[in-house]
Amino acid sequence: MKLEARMRQSIKRRSGTVIFRSDIAALGSQTQVTHVLNALLKKGELLRLASGVYAKAKQVAGNGQVRPQASLETIIREVTKKWGLVLHEKPTPFSSGSTDEIVIETETPRISRKLMIDGRIVWVRSQRRKPKNNALSLQQTIPTKGVARYIQDLAYQHQIIYTDNPMDQWADTVTRLAGDEVKSDGIEDLLIALKRAGKLSKQDVAILAVNYLRERQQSVRPI
Repeated sequence: MKLEARMRQSIKRRSGTVIFRSDIAALGSQTQVTHVLNALLKKGELLRLASGVYAKAKQVAGNGQVRPQASLETIIREVTKKWGLVLHEKPTPFSSGSTDEIVIETETPRISRKLMIDGRIVWVRSQRRKPKNNALSLQQTIPTKGVARYIQDLAYQHQIIYTDNPMDQWADTVTRLAGDEVKSDGIEDLLIALKRAGKLSKQDVAILAVNYLRERQQSVRPI
C-alpha cells in the first residue's frame, strides 16, 4: 500500500477532527510525510491550521470550497486539548478589533499561539490577570486633595503601620553622615509600609507621594 493511502486510512480512523503531524510522523520519513500532507491539502482532504496542525476537511458541493468537518468551537477544543492547555468550561471568544480575528483565553500561563480556522484568525492566549482586590488600581481616582487623610485611612483599613527595618536605619545613617537633613514624615512612612505590604504598586506610591508633597507645599504660607 502506498504511503498516501496508508496516511489517508490512518487519518480517517482517528477520532475527532484535528490531526497533528506527530500523529502520523512514524508512517514515513520527514520528506515523505511532508509530500503526502501537501498532496492531501491540495486535494481538499485536510486544512492547515498552524505549523504541524491540520483538520479533516470536506469540499462543499457546488462551489468546491474546502471547509473543516467540525465547528470552530470543536476544533479549538481539540487543538487546545492536544496542546495540553486549560480552557474555561465555557470559553468565550471575543473580538480583538477585527471581525476575522478572535481571541480565546486559557488558564495556562505564558501562552500565545495562532490558528487559522476556516478563514478566521484565532489567538489562544493566557488569561489576562485581574488587579488584586486589596490593591489600589491606577484606574481608580487618586485624590489630589486630602491626600494625607486618604493615606491614613488606607493604612487603617488594611491595619498597616510603619516599622523601620535595618535598611531604613542604614539609609538614615548614610544620609546623616553625608550632611543631609532629608527625613520622611509619618505620611511618607505609611506609603512605604503600604508598598511593602503589597497594598500599593510602585506607580501608586509615586503618584500619591507627589500629590501629598504638592498639597503640603501649597498649605505652607510664606511669612
